[in-house]
Amino acid sequence: MKRIQLSKNFYLDEFQRSQTATRHGIDMTIVEGGVFHANLKRLCRDVLQPVRNHFGPVSITSGYRPAKLNKLIKGSKTSQHLTCQAADFVVPGHTPLEVARWIRDNCKGYDQLIHEFGEWVHVSVPQHNQLPRQMNLTAAKLSGLFGRLKTVYVTGLISVETAIKGAA
Repeated sequence: MKRIQLSKNFYLDEFQRSQTATRHGIDMTIVEGGVFHANLKRLCRDVLQPVRNHFGPVSITSGYRPAKLNKLIKGSKTSQHLTCQAADFVVPGHTPLEVARWIRDNCKGYDQLIHEFGEWVHVSVPQHNQLPRQMNLTAAKLSGLFGRLKTVYVTGLISVETAIKGAA
């Protein structure tokens, strides 16, 4: 099977992988030449390829999420993963905070940039012909009612510990 290239170092199949989707028989097909394909090309061009050029290999941990998969994993109903505008990723040998700050300082086409739980980076691009918000957030888990953890989003790209202190 021929791999479909999105940029110099990224391929379509990297954004179509999900163990949960495979287990549940969820179709992860993205039509070449369609809107979702164009969104991924823009995400790679504007953010992911520059990250790869600067840091080296990038591992996509979450790309496209069809509605059925997004619901199954309890993703946001407005997630940009649904339209191939977002990806979660890690860069081996570099902290997510380091990578997120580099994106903030060097990539101007992103819409939302989240340092998530000190574990990975979430980045998105805006819809076609919309201006990027360049929103910078840090996600952290706080103890909620009955000991349940709840996710809080704090403005800025900061350590998770600082986010927890600021949100508590």
